[in-house]
Parts: sequence; structure tokens; C-alpha cells
Amino acid sequence: MTEKFRPNLHFSPRAGWMNDPNGMIRVDGVWHLFFQHDPDSTLHGPMHWGHATSKDLVHWQEQQVALYPGALGTCFSGSAVETTEGAIKLLYTAHSTTAAGEDYQVQCLVHADRALARFENHPANPVVPNPGFTAFRDPKVIWHEPSQRWIMLVTEGQSIGFYGSDDLERWTHLSSFGETHGRHSPGPWECPDLVPLLAPNGEIQWVLIVGLNPGGYAPGSGTQYFIGHFDGTAFTNANPPETELWLDYGRDYYAAQTFFETGGTQRPTAIAWASNWLYAKQTKTAAFRGVMSLPRELRLAATPDGLRVAAHVPASAEAGFGSAALPGTSRVDLMADLAVGEEMAIVLFGEEEPHFVVRRDSSERGSIRTIRQAIAGMDQFGHDYVVDFFWPADDVLDLTLFIDRGLVELSAADGLVWITNLFYPADPEAPPVMRNMGQTQELTNG
Repeated sequence: MTEKFRPNLHFSPRAGWMNDPNGMIRVDGVWHLFFQHDPDSTLHGPMHWGHATSKDLVHWQEQQVALYPGALGTCFSGSAVETTEGAIKLLYTAHSTTAAGEDYQVQCLVHADRALARFENHPANPVVPNPGFTAFRDPKVIWHEPSQRWIMLVTEGQSIGFYGSDDLERWTHLSSFGETHGRHSPGPWECPDLVPLLAPNGEIQWVLIVGLNPGGYAPGSGTQYFIGHFDGTAFTNANPPETELWLDYGRDYYAAQTFFETGGTQRPTAIAWASNWLYAKQTKTAAFRGVMSLPRELRLAATPDGLRVAAHVPASAEAGFGSAALPGTSRVDLMADLAVGEEMAIVLFGEEEPHFVVRRDSSERGSIRTIRQAIAGMDQFGHDYVVDFFWPADDVLDLTLFIDRGLVELSAADGLVWITNLFYPADPEAPPVMRNMGQTQELTNG
């Protein structure tokens, strides 16, 4: 097997296994991406923290492994912060197995230098002992300016726990959120994040992001979110409890996390793992297994259903897709001016059958059918399902496809709809085509 499916502008490790993004932080103009990593195998094994850096969010330089398994266990997911004094801290879950074979997880603190090249475990770890949950992991730490304290979000089985601290070392449980809200499945809620976003009316709303596996919008893993209020102690959902909102409607967008930036930002930048636990251990790559999504800047947009999260790829990342020197990597922009009942098919990689079918179902509603064939050894890889949405008021639907050697991220409706899917085609460099009204048109870069 060659490097046929290694993307050019999406991060992938040189070798070994990679899943969730961790410890994402911007320090002195450098973006740091840590990630769940087994450097010695392309299967999920003893978790380390891998590390990569970038100045534009698409050209990444892999660094030395940052965190290694230790006396408290392996290194599961976590986060990174910068204090007002300029100190860099990492927080992660130490994962071990009890004599009875059950998972045991605690939260640990690591001190780092500003280059994030040297790491020292806090001598009094764990800083948050396990209160009795089998799934107690993935600490996401933010600074809450109004209450002047650190807030930690942690998986607590089917809920997210909120903890508070003045010094990152001593933590107090504040509240929990999750029961009866959103979608639940046999798996825990995991990989939480909490970000403030500015609504169109000028008010701050808080967005709680939660990974769900299984139970996503499409089969397998998915990333849901909630819009509401956070007062420094508890999160309150602003929508009815049964409301289900998704950051991405594809099969391959999981464990999304945002970068910590000093002083905060009104357009936080998120990256997710572009895979799905239903088949992540079977993906068709060789020296490595696992890729990340493109970065996305998050914002709130008004819709007929209320506020929703929309996203756009930052300009620095978009710029990389203009190069003809990257075979199999392109950005395609389309405008779908469809009458009610009319549809348009998008066919990728020189294949015969469509991968996306865009349809205008009514004057106000549209849909995108997403189709992927099963692959030998990956029986759960295939799918055929529909994503529906509000058709833009100006009657024309904007679509953008970011294509990178088999990894496709489709954006529609001004960033309100995202669909991220992996493909393993015979020719990942073949250009896409559009079929509409009996006509076929090759789609060109840009």
C-alpha cells in the first residue's frame, strides 16, 4: 500500500494511530495540535499525546511525542491553557484498568514550557479523582472571565460535569448537564467543549459541544451541540430538551475541539477527527491511520428555527487549496439555482454513481442525499441517507467542496450545513463532475 490516501492539507501523523484532537492552543502565533496517538501501531493501543505545529492551520510540522503512559495509566484526551502569567498547562485523563477489568479514569495536570517542548507531570496528580464514574474523561478547561475562575468540563457517563478552580490544581464540582437533553445512546457523552459565541443581536450565547458514539446523525460517531447560557456554575439549554443539533452531518467528523487563545475570540477555531469508530480501525491506509478535518471558524447565525452554529474555513487554510501542484487536492465552489423538484448530482473521483445529490424539495426546504459504497473489509462504511435544511431566501444555494485525496468536506447554506466523509476511490486525483438537467460538467479548482 502506498501513500495514496494521505491528504496534502489535512493533518495526518507520519506513522501510527491517531484519533481525537487534544490540547489545542495558540501560543506566540503558533497553533499547537496535540492528538491521541499510538506511535508504534496503526491500531488503537496505549494512548500517548502526539504533537504538531502550524502557522496557517493546514501546513503542519509533526513534533516529538509530548505525553507518554505513566504510573497512573495511559494518556487519554484533554486540553491546554495559558494562564495570565504566561504559563502553559495541559490537563488530560489518565486511563487504567482495575483488577476487575473495568476502566478507571482520573484527571491530571502537566506543566509545559512556552515552546511546548518540555513537559512535567504535576507532583500531586491526579488533580480530580474519580467520583465513581466508569466513563470520567476528556477534561476541557476554559477561563470564565465573569466569574474569574477556570472551568473544567468532564465526561460523567451520559452527562457532562462542570468543575471550578482558581489555580488549576484544586477543583470543586459545580453542576452536571445532559440528562433528558439532546440525543443519548449506549455510549457516554465525551470530548466536551464550551465556547462563547456572539449572536447576530450582539448577545453572547454559550455553545456546548459533545461527542456521541454511537448515535450520531448518521450511523456511528457524531458531534452534537447545544446553545444556551453559562453563568460560571451551570449550563442552561435555550432550546427544548428534545432539540438535536449537529456540527456536521457526515460520517467522519468526531471529537471536535476548539483552540485556546489568550483573551478569547469571537470566532473560535475547531478541528475534529475525520473518522468514525464503526470502521476507524479498518481504514485503507498504510504507515498511518487517522486524519484531522480542516479547521473551521464557528459563529452563530439566525435561521427560521432560531440560532444555529455555522462554520467557515479560515482564509489561511483556504489559500492552500489554490495550488495546482497538489494532485487530488482542490476546492470547488458551486451555486445551485434549482426549481422546486429539481436536483443536481455531484460525482467524485471519476466514478459513475453520484456521491451527493442536491435537491430543492419545496420553496423553503432543500436536501442533500449522501451516498457511499461499502468496501471489502469495511462493511459498515457504506451509507445512503439524507440531510434536509432551509433553502436560502435568495433562491440560490451555495456549496463548497474541499477535496483532499479521498477526504471530502462539503459546506452548504453559508456554512450552516457541513458533511464530512472519507472515500477510498481507485483514483483520488480524478476531478469531480456535476450532473444537472442531462448535462455533465467537470468541476475545476477554485
